[in-house]
Amino acid sequence: MLSSPHWKADRSLNIGGAMKKQIYRRGQQKVCYADCQYLGVRIRDCLFTTDEAIAHERLAELKLLVRKGEYQKWKRKFNDCGIEWLESLDTRRQSNIRYESIYRVHLLPYFGSKRVVDIVNYDNRNGKNMVQAYFEKKIDLPESSLKKHARVLRWIMKLGDSSFELPAIVYRNKGFYQTKFMTQNELDAVIGYLDDQHQAIALLMAYTGFSLGDAVNIKWSVIDLKNRMIRIVRGKTQVKVSMPVCDALYDLLRYRFRVRNIHDNRVFNVGKQGFQKGWKRAVGKSDMNWKPRPTDLRHFFASYLLNNGEDHLVVANLMGHSSVNMLRKRYGHYGDDRLKKAMKLFDTNSTKLPQQDVN
Repeated sequence: MLSSPHWKADRSLNIGGAMKKQIYRRGQQKVCYADCQYLGVRIRDCLFTTDEAIAHERLAELKLLVRKGEYQKWKRKFNDCGIEWLESLDTRRQSNIRYESIYRVHLLPYFGSKRVVDIVNYDNRNGKNMVQAYFEKKIDLPESSLKKHARVLRWIMKLGDSSFELPAIVYRNKGFYQTKFMTQNELDAVIGYLDDQHQAIALLMAYTGFSLGDAVNIKWSVIDLKNRMIRIVRGKTQVKVSMPVCDALYDLLRYRFRVRNIHDNRVFNVGKQGFQKGWKRAVGKSDMNWKPRPTDLRHFFASYLLNNGEDHLVVANLMGHSSVNMLRKRYGHYGDDRLKKAMKLFDTNSTKLPQQDVN
């Protein structure tokens, strides 16, 4: 398989000699551009050099792509490759729903309608291509998330450049794995320092396991107060979740429904950053010996149910997980009371050894 030329910019000023009509110079730096017909195909590209000899070598590489039938693919736009990739994606699988979300939310806004050739070739100003720049921009994402981005990008780019390979990626954020979970008393302590609207969001997250994004963006149209159910599509995974409403949450939502703006479908009029700032202040005032984050409200939901004997599969379903694996890995922390309760089963029916005479 022919490798598509991934050129680094050459800024040599060896411009002596006459150029053939297939190659022209443009701009103040007199960069070489190809503009010619070859085997019925119009070749029109920047050659990323000012050196005549290098320009002819790169034009020869483009002609070789034409003979192999790969030149037109190489010039495809990223969004066109993305459309083709989406058509082949089985969205019945939860992992693929996540991949589609990565494409639409992250990759498409960044690469847009850029051509494959423009994405893989290097910028003569900084010596990097767009792929390297993208992963530098996303470097603070957890390693597991960044690997998913890389996987999706590679699948899409190979539709336009069969030889495309990812550059070396630096994983600075190794991810977060929960080791401590909020108790009910700790939750009550923090909520006591929040204002009314922030209190409502915190309780919604704690009693549904919703993420902060899902909570602040929730609409009245997905809340069925009569049947005490919330039916939403999770923003991160696009998974449909049906969430029963507990008594405390029902009273809260019923009150907010009575005082709502009838012309506004939103339940809350606050953004993620506003809640995060309020939460941070409340945690500081609560004098806790650790600093729970807003996402710990979601962890509280899972941990509380599991510690009170709820089935793993039920909890996974409520949280929008397709299996219990992630639940056990990240949220399945049991408190001392729950572990002691399990061990008490041996107290009622266990083998006892004859008491030894210590005298």
